Amino acid sequence: MSTKIKDRRTEEPEDAHRGWIAPTPADTREAVADREMADAERAVAEGTASGEQASRVAVMSTARTQEQRRSVWLGED
Repeated sequence: MSTKIKDRRTEEPEDAHRGWIAPTPADTREAVADREMADAERAVAEGTASGEQASRVAVMSTARTQEQRRSVWLGED
């Protein structure tokens, strides 16, 4: 088999960057939003989420980047 590693990752979106780390929150408001998002996603995974948490996580799931997710969570989109 002479398949190159590069060829195996063709299903990966062009904007995917392995090892890339999202920027840290710029202020307290963003840090609080990140913690709330993590708590809500954990609650959804555990089956203990409130209706509001579940619906906000569902809406947020369409975003691709951390910044987009945070913006959706904060109601900026």
